Amino acid sequence: MRETIRRQLQDLTGKAEPISDELLANLLKHRRILVILDHISEMSEATRQQIQLESLDINALVITSRLEEPLNRTTQCRIKPLRIAGNRLSSFMEAYLTQRGKRGLFTDKEFFNACIQLSDMVGTRDITVLLAKLYAEQLISAKEGYQSADLPENIPDLMLSYLNELNRDVTEDKLADRTLHQDAKAIAWECLKERYRPASAHIKDAIAALPAPDADQRLHYLESKLRLLQTVGVAKENLRFALDPVAEYLAGLYLVDLYKTDSQQWQDFFKTADAQSGAPDAIKGFLLAVRDCYLAKIPGAKDSDFVPKEIGDRTMTQSALPQAVAQPVSP
Repeated sequence: MRETIRRQLQDLTGKAEPISDELLANLLKHRRILVILDHISEMSEATRQQIQLESLDINALVITSRLEEPLNRTTQCRIKPLRIAGNRLSSFMEAYLTQRGKRGLFTDKEFFNACIQLSDMVGTRDITVLLAKLYAEQLISAKEGYQSADLPENIPDLMLSYLNELNRDVTEDKLADRTLHQDAKAIAWECLKERYRPASAHIKDAIAALPAPDADQRLHYLESKLRLLQTVGVAKENLRFALDPVAEYLAGLYLVDLYKTDSQQWQDFFKTADAQSGAPDAIKGFLLAVRDCYLAKIPGAKDSDFVPKEIGDRTMTQSALPQAVAQPVSP
């Protein structure tokens, strides 16, 4: 860990030689360096063991994680982003649209109808601010005529609409929305298939997941033109999605497209899921995304089906999950 900090300091300062051990120790001790460990919950066990948080002699350290990390450091401050209760969405939407200067675009009836639709999408579970923000931006785009007035009716479609919005502003060598969806879903699964949580994938694996012969150009499209992906790692050989929930839902859509109602493949999926470190809590976000994708994309799917029920049993009580839209019964 110290050697990594030393190399990064050398790169930042442009010095021919790395700084001395004594200088580095004093910089860390007196908080002249702020060390940031990002996405630590998505790191492999081998990487986490190499870091050895408890042994780090660093007095200014920021850690981001989706899980509670067992830290015994004497001085620490835990900051958690607030989630929005499913039955309190209108307050957030009102404040967000007002802050964006867009509340005047909507009549009260339009505004409350939109809030009801979002509430139906998420049920009574709490959601991230990101999800509510994506929905609000879809409302604004539709009202201003940049996209269809038909808003997404479920969270998976909201994620696909988000991709469409990113793609809308591309003017040259533009990929079709459907092609973009297929590519993004394939890469998302590459980023989640090892540990069932958002992580990075090697660039060569991401390219292999896309159709040849222009796979590298299509990967570049998602990274450079849409900014959907970002390159990570010292050697810049890996990439990950900029937004974790987007990666989880796209990977969920990929699996639903692939497995459909094949019970054996889903049983294998749950077997692998249960074997993941920290499961089910550590992979709860992905499991819920898969459940939403299954209910949204499998015709006639209902909560009592094998896949939604298995996920519900692993994550929360069924009453806290959004219910599937009732399907009309043929006479």
